[in-house]
Amino acid sequence: MANVNSLLILFCLIVLVSLGETKLVENNYAVSIHDMGDLISYEYYLLNILQNFTNDLQERVDTIEYYLEMVGYDEEEELPTDPIESFRIIRRLYSDYSNWVWYLEQQPWETYVEHIIAIAPEMPTEKDIGEAIRGLKLIQLVYSLPTRHMAEGVFQNIHHNTSLNAMECYTLAKDMAKNNELKFAVEWLNVGVEKYMEDRVNEDLYTQLGVPLVSFYELFAELENALGSRNLAMSELQAALKEWPEKVSLSRAQSRLQMDIRIGKEPNKKKEIPIGVYHQCCTFECRPNTKLYCLYNTTASYFLRYAPLKMEVLSLDPYMVLYHDVVSERDIISIQNLSKRGLSRAKTYGADGALREDPDRTTKGSWLKDEDEVIQRMTQLTQDMTNFDLEKSESFQVMNYGIGGYYGIHYDFLGYSMKDNVSSPDRIATAVFYLSNVPHGGATIFPSLKVSIFPKKGSALIWYNLDHKGDGDRRTGHSACPTIVGSRWVMTKWIREDKQVFRRPCLKSI
Repeated sequence: MANVNSLLILFCLIVLVSLGETKLVENNYAVSIHDMGDLISYEYYLLNILQNFTNDLQERVDTIEYYLEMVGYDEEEELPTDPIESFRIIRRLYSDYSNWVWYLEQQPWETYVEHIIAIAPEMPTEKDIGEAIRGLKLIQLVYSLPTRHMAEGVFQNIHHNTSLNAMECYTLAKDMAKNNELKFAVEWLNVGVEKYMEDRVNEDLYTQLGVPLVSFYELFAELENALGSRNLAMSELQAALKEWPEKVSLSRAQSRLQMDIRIGKEPNKKKEIPIGVYHQCCTFECRPNTKLYCLYNTTASYFLRYAPLKMEVLSLDPYMVLYHDVVSERDIISIQNLSKRGLSRAKTYGADGALREDPDRTTKGSWLKDEDEVIQRMTQLTQDMTNFDLEKSESFQVMNYGIGGYYGIHYDFLGYSMKDNVSSPDRIATAVFYLSNVPHGGATIFPSLKVSIFPKKGSALIWYNLDHKGDGDRRTGHSACPTIVGSRWVMTKWIREDKQVFRRPCLKSI
């Protein structure tokens, strides 16, 4: 326990000093699994410091214990019976006393604190923890995962050798309560209490880290009050007050609850969000048209006559095909290495035309230069697959998704065409290259078409965004389902409609 308390003192010093001398920046760790690698390195660095700190403390404990043994420490006080013993006592108190004062005044943690403060700007922020929680909530909602399974690291009936502790369950429950997600909050809190009781031996540690058992009672009463179960909430508060009568926050919570009972305050209500097709096609691959087929494409370009590509037709109207095994492992590694240098928070255009962060797009992206050799090969490959001219099109963009990373339903077309006389023509088609396998989740879904495609490394999905008149086809609204397990890497190419007039001419009717 002495070592535990010392470590807690160290943490407090770190927090107090770092808040006073450093300014934390937004690193957006939760929206890119790749960047989690940095956090693993930082945590290993911190754990090494704590281990060295513990070793230092242990050496001091060993020194003191040896001294107690040397002097024959005994709890019973006895008068010395011989001059030797009398001399030893006088000498120890004359000489050792001042040395022990000096020894105990030496604080072994100051150097360790300095090392940790040095990386304080790289630590996750409140925004990071909020986005991580939101990612977990999305996973649970979209895939209908039981709370207890998630807490034990079981996703879609597969255990991933990880689990959440009581403090982590409480953090999730607290956030859900704040966002009026009461049903899930109660479930997470109940699981947290069970885990707390199973680990009651560490109650002092949980308390020192800011999550005492009384916090669970307070939150439970708050949730039951909000749900309308006020008698249950009152009984929980009364039980807690018997256990912790000095806790002022409990008394205040009881007063608020009594007021709500007296005035008959209506319980909070929040509509459940129906997810229907979205849930079904994110969970299982959807292919509504059973008459479609696979073939070797030899006609999209002259080159394909010599090296045909495996193509699966997913839809003829709108046109949508999936190419299999078109990107080599070597090229995938090269593309990922190029993109890792410039990964930054992905943004979307708002109604006012300004770029800003979008809570419905939890990913980081990097634009690649067309001059790179591997990108030139990918450009040629895209031209072969689509038979489009890419001269005026946008550069390739590589995306890496984060915790529960997804992209809400959106359209790739911009809503204007060449006939609108704008300098930037619309996106006639989209090509998405899958650069990684995703063990669970991460499908690309088209809800209106009831089509979903699960990532398979080396494949490429292509569809037309504009109809035969050159207008945006609203059936192409699509989304990246939340990633459950794995790191989802994709590369996108948006193909502009200019230069395509003789390759896919607009038709007045079909």
